[in-house]
Amino acid sequence: MIRIYILGMLAKQDNYPYMLRKQLLEVQPFTALSEGKFYYDFEALNKNKFIEPVETIHEQKRPDKTIYSITKSGREYLQEELYSCFKKNAEIEDLYIAIYFLDFINIKKAAMIFEETIEREKRLWEKHEEKKDLLLTTESISITSQLITEHAFNKAHFNIEWMERLLVFIKNYKGQE
Repeated sequence: MIRIYILGMLAKQDNYPYMLRKQLLEVQPFTALSEGKFYYDFEALNKNKFIEPVETIHEQKRPDKTIYSITKSGREYLQEELYSCFKKNAEIEDLYIAIYFLDFINIKKAAMIFEETIEREKRLWEKHEEKKDLLLTTESISITSQLITEHAFNKAHFNIEWMERLLVFIKNYKGQE
């Protein structure tokens, strides 16, 4: 997700790594983000030619600031990764950063992909629901297992509802406010 954030922000405007990290922590204050992880991802993007230095600012008594820009291949990679976020949906949290950068993808395509993801998720949990009902009627299931099962299903239902609200948001999206 860090790489998507870096690319998305550089697609909006050229910037330097320190400022991008600071902005990410403001947008996602609850994100555990080590400095090392951020700069590792930043360097990986640079190494893969998805971003490139465009200017170095020299200030007296301050370290140099290297300003970076996203490349054409970086923009293409950003689009692929954003679509992938709506397609795979391994974790709801993966969508948090992706929805900041809807301006860089085709909204109709993203909505269509995400709608398929939601339907797939619903079918998966419907199958699990059938097994859950059988499991919970079994007398041998422990209270611990019951609590875990309840939590998993409550979380899944909440996530699906949130995804459906997000889908409506995406379908009605008109661009950054």
